Amino acid sequence: MSLRRLGMCADLINRHYDDYSLLDVGCRTMDLKPMLRGCREYSGTDFVPGENIFECDLEKGLPFEDDAFDVVAALDVLEHLENAHATLQEVFRVARKAAFISLPNMYYVSFRLNFLRGRGISGKYAFPPHRIADRHRWVLSYSEALEFVYRNATPHRVSHQMIVPARGRTRLISGPIEKWLGATWPDLFAYGVLFKVELDQQA
Repeated sequence: MSLRRLGMCADLINRHYDDYSLLDVGCRTMDLKPMLRGCREYSGTDFVPGENIFECDLEKGLPFEDDAFDVVAALDVLEHLENAHATLQEVFRVARKAAFISLPNMYYVSFRLNFLRGRGISGKYAFPPHRIADRHRWVLSYSEALEFVYRNATPHRVSHQMIVPARGRTRLISGPIEKWLGATWPDLFAYGVLFKVELDQQA
């Protein structure tokens, strides 16, 4: 499902921006990068540094100046952080034009069924005997994700798109059904949400 949100984000960026610099927060293997057109300069942050990837502990903020990048993407990152509210403000601080944020809906029907069957919500919520750094801190719903971003993005302009599963051969039938179910009962049938936040430079 990660490719679904990556593709949606790349489509939005490609549609509205050209000749821009971009920071991919929590970029991992930089899967977003090859999907981008017109990106003049791509940079990322992660636990492990690399070419154009800055080693960064997001709990301590982003090591960049204000308005350092035209566009900032933080895709399925904030739910991993204890101080998600402060990191969201850091994303806005270093973005000059826009920020793109995605959050999962952990109330999604398949996660609920997994929990009822005793399989756990997902591997990100396991309680192993050894310490792991990469885990989710929050069990958030679709509605909570909307409220979190809209309330904390004031006075910037926010829009959002529902993320639904990317199906294969059944997509022509299942796609419209899942979009309708997600629009009707988003906490149950929306897989996640993608936000576009256009920065108010007077803020």
